[in-house]
Amino acid sequence: MPFNTLYTLQIAERVQEITRRHYEPGRQNRNYRAVWKHYIRRQYYIGYRTYLRYIKIDVEAEKGKLNNL
Repeated sequence: MPFNTLYTLQIAERVQEITRRHYEPGRQNRNYRAVWKHYIRRQYYIGYRTYLRYIKIDVEAEKGKLNNL
């Protein structure tokens, strides 16, 4: 997935950190949708689909690609 701005990668990195802190598999009140609803949506104003896309990004690999350009 190509990213042309470092800012997008920084947001994805922050979103992943928040998700690591609050996500607990198997708990209905700590699933991805609950984390997005209570922590991500209000702070970054992104939709749920964008949130899911951001948590799947390999940030370090993408930063390496940007540095090689």
